[in-house]
Amino acid sequence: MLDAKKWLSDIRDEFAEAKLGDSRRVGRLQLVAKAVANSPDVGFPRMVETEGELEAFYRFFGNEDVRADAILEPHICATLDRAREAKVCLAVHDTTVFEFNGEGRDGLGLTQGKRAGFYAHFALMVVPGAARIPLGVCGLERISRHVRKDTVRRRHSHFIAKDPTRESLRWLRVLQSIEEKREGFECIHVMDREGDMFDLMSLALDLRARFIIRADGERALAGGQGHVEDVLTQIRPRTQREVQVSRRVAARRELMKPRRMAVREARVAQLSVGSATVELRRPKVAHAEQRSLRINVVYVWETSPPKGEEAIRWVLFTTEAVDTPQQLHAVVDNYQSRWLIEEFFKALKTGCAFEKRQLETYHALSNALAVFSVVAWRMLLARAVSRSQPTAQSRTIFSDSQLRLLQLRLKLPKPPATAKDALLAVARLGGHLKRNGDPGWLTLGRGFEKLFLLEAGWRDSFSHFCGGDPINP
Repeated sequence: MLDAKKWLSDIRDEFAEAKLGDSRRVGRLQLVAKAVANSPDVGFPRMVETEGELEAFYRFFGNEDVRADAILEPHICATLDRAREAKVCLAVHDTTVFEFNGEGRDGLGLTQGKRAGFYAHFALMVVPGAARIPLGVCGLERISRHVRKDTVRRRHSHFIAKDPTRESLRWLRVLQSIEEKREGFECIHVMDREGDMFDLMSLALDLRARFIIRADGERALAGGQGHVEDVLTQIRPRTQREVQVSRRVAARRELMKPRRMAVREARVAQLSVGSATVELRRPKVAHAEQRSLRINVVYVWETSPPKGEEAIRWVLFTTEAVDTPQQLHAVVDNYQSRWLIEEFFKALKTGCAFEKRQLETYHALSNALAVFSVVAWRMLLARAVSRSQPTAQSRTIFSDSQLRLLQLRLKLPKPPATAKDALLAVARLGGHLKRNGDPGWLTLGRGFEKLFLLEAGWRDSFSHFCGGDPINP
């Protein structure tokens, strides 16, 4: 069993091997990362103690000789090392949008909203299984769009297909970059419906890459045999499963057509699972050489949804074996891990308050995103450890000083002993109430902020008057 606790070491280790052209820049990067990790959701002025340190923050992020890819590269290498230890991993892909208030930020593009911003396409490495331990970011591409995607010209698919800079290529590039670096472990790429592209699947098969991609039944079959939807009507259940369906409110989907089930209530759904093998016809707009692709299909559907609720329905294209009920369950389980990247985005936007960052250029924001991405992963990892290994010692996540402060501030009989108790104590510090269930990223972010401010204030005041360590003299 993997010991994920050891990956919660000093965050500066994730950046130690950065190639920034100057060792002093690497040192500055490590100091910046440490400050961000200590207070992820506060503004930069509150992360530092002096005006000089704040100015150094801004100079580092705005330095034209510092690139986001170079900042993130050592973390990606460390993520791949962790994947080799895990042996089998999921690379979960998805795109999100970051929007910023204010005007005149150089390089920011257009979003579907009214504010300037940019898009970021991530791949997050995850260990399969119920714990879904995140190993780190293994791919990142950014898009600053300066022409709205829904202009008249771009409504026609043949214009998009001929564009060598088309945004959809980010899915292919990130998958290929992971496969080129993959050595010593197996990787299954997991994607939502936006990854349902013939060229992407063709590339994956050429690279002998494994994948699970949510698909659309409208795809045409080779040989004039109809569409995938025609095959789905013939599939019979081979196994059943029960899943917890989360509540969902209407939300804007930035880079794809609106999802069909925009709103639903939380419930437990009874699902049927079946499979088939199909031969997909190459669309006219595709660039792949293959005229067809032979793909396994796993079909998951809800036969009796509650009144007023649309039935759960997943069509999954996959390279995975689908011969037994156990294999079918494995495909569905691995696809369900895709939702971890949504939690990663919440950690970035809420726990790290990335969209509130007062940086004036796209370049500076990109550099900051590379740092905050690692911090968000660490937050996700800490939560996963507290859930999957609730009896793990609290010292795997927090220092003795921080645990003692939690005890004193919350008037606990003794410092939190386990990782789960410690994380709940931080959430309580941020305003979380136990009756509200698991804490969210907002309360965790607030809790971390208060804890680190308490620690900094207590150490500074004690050192000034008495010297030494106020908690562990």
